[in-house]
Amino acid sequence: GPRTFERHRSFHRVEVAMSKFAVVCGVAGLCLVSLSTGFVAPRSNAAGSSAAAPSRAVAAEAAAEAWAGVEPEASSEAPAFGGALRFLAGAALGAMLLVSSAGPARADLEDTLIPVDGKGKTATLTKEQLVRAKRLFNNACAICHVGGGNRTNQNVGLGMEELQGGLPTRATVEGIVNFLNAPVTYDGLKDVSETHPSIKSADLFPKMRSMKQQDLVDISMYILYQNFTIPEKWGGGKQYY
Repeated sequence: GPRTFERHRSFHRVEVAMSKFAVVCGVAGLCLVSLSTGFVAPRSNAAGSSAAAPSRAVAAEAAAEAWAGVEPEASSEAPAFGGALRFLAGAALGAMLLVSSAGPARADLEDTLIPVDGKGKTATLTKEQLVRAKRLFNNACAICHVGGGNRTNQNVGLGMEELQGGLPTRATVEGIVNFLNAPVTYDGLKDVSETHPSIKSADLFPKMRSMKQQDLVDISMYILYQNFTIPEKWGGGKQYY
């Protein structure tokens, strides 16, 4: 029912939030690694020697050269400059990762549970099913419902809120299939099969003549899948498509 559906939708929102949080943590970690490796003291160039703090003799010699006005030799490794470059490169890569994931996170097909009926039964789409369902929707429905909108009545689109508000509810695969077989008005009181494509009125709508029940199921699952994965766009119609 509606509670089960809202629970699935809440799970989806948690998954999206967790994926965004993981990306932010990854970027922060990348920047920290760049900082820690970018400004570390250079290793000694002498063969077989390990990185160690300069001895007192070396320090004394450096102090004497400074007192005498001798210019110190420029380091071939340029540690500070090289460290800054490494840090900037790491920060740039982190920014690229953040930008590339800035769009709405789409759940994996296998993780998107689509409500089949009002009793809590759910199903998922495979990639092949999604491609087929999209093709069916575009061929038979998009002329009036591009992007989940409604060209004939902009007050009632294919967004989740509108589907849930219909009588009987159309927020499940079963509900949409029933509507495509024998459509009724939003309040469920009047038959509208003569004006809306359906199996019942296939003689008036040629595209419905070749439709099988599995085709209706696929179209219904596609509509609900779009609601779960791009809820901020689906139902907006041509302004997004």
